[in-house]
Amino acid sequence: HGYTRVDDGSVVLSPADQATLDGMLLDRVLAKRERAWERSDELRQKLREAGVSVNDGESTYSLKPPAPPKPPKQSQPARPTHHGYTRVDDGSVVLSPADQATLDGMLLDRVLAKRERAWERSDELRQKLREAGVSVNDGESTYSLKPPAPPKPPKQSQPARPTH
Repeated sequence: HGYTRVDDGSVVLSPADQATLDGMLLDRVLAKRERAWERSDELRQKLREAGVSVNDGESTYSLKPPAPPKPPKQSQPARPTHHGYTRVDDGSVVLSPADQATLDGMLLDRVLAKRERAWERSDELRQKLREAGVSVNDGESTYSLKPPAPPKPPKQSQPARPTH
């Protein structure tokens, strides 16, 4: 085919791939000699898609390393995986890992509801958190846990009054 490789050699081809490349370059030279321009252009496009750049004026070619795969495009912003709130109480209330996960999930759901401007849902979650003893400060992105109120002593019935 008469073409010389002129790149830095960083892309290594197997003997079979080199034979295929040489065959495509030769087919292209023959297509050009026969003035089969459409076939010549098809081969140039296939070479380009395979990362081969051809310079006909200098009878050279070079191989480009394959581009790294592009991450898939996201049509929406990525869903956060953390709510961004920091606990600021004295730590006297200890939660089990399951309860902490539930609390984190509720805080995250509330953040997402606010992001989506679902104010009613956000308010419902705030009320549920409040009922569970969680105080949320959105301005400072903090929360605190209140210890549960001590149980109220049972009401004692008053002795019956004597009737006279």
